[in-house]
Amino acid sequence: MRPTPLLLVFLLSLLWAVSPAGAQEGRFAFQIRGGGTVPLGDFRAEDRGWEGKTGSGPSFGMGFHIPLKGLLGAYLGFSQHRFGCQEEVCHRGKDWVSTGFDVGLRWVLGRHRIRPWFLVALHAPRVEGRLVEEGERVKRTSEGAGGLEAGGGIMIRIGEGTSLQPGVRYGRVDLPFPDQDPLELRYLVVDLGLVMSF
Repeated sequence: MRPTPLLLVFLLSLLWAVSPAGAQEGRFAFQIRGGGTVPLGDFRAEDRGWEGKTGSGPSFGMGFHIPLKGLLGAYLGFSQHRFGCQEEVCHRGKDWVSTGFDVGLRWVLGRHRIRPWFLVALHAPRVEGRLVEEGERVKRTSEGAGGLEAGGGIMIRIGEGTSLQPGVRYGRVDLPFPDQDPLELRYLVVDLGLVMSF
């Protein structure tokens, strides 16, 4: 069989497995997750007023899932992503910290033990860093801005109303600063969540 018919069979099998009433975890679900953030290129560039290279760092998040209709559910959450920073740029090599809120839509396909999920969300963060400028320690905090996080993964049921949720998300946001060009943040988040339904 060619790849196209195989893909069609796979998609049809997902739709066959879907039960609108059972697609989400329950009437209400809480999620907590942790993992790592990987920047896609430097978000500080010399020609934009930023210096040095950006490194990976830990990520933490939590949120609530509320079923809407069929496969579709609402997601409300909070997340904090950290990005490594060189010591010559950031005071004692302290991370850049991005803290934000998420509002989005989530799809969970099927009601079997292993189910794929997809998320598209508005991500509204602020970023804070502690820089070394002319020998002085300077705290820099961005203004708020709206960006995007989108991704997916699988949910693995491990007990009654409890699932593990590994996933990958892509994020992008341009964060304005009062006295510098915007910081262009592009990153991947790889994490593992624990979802509990009520």
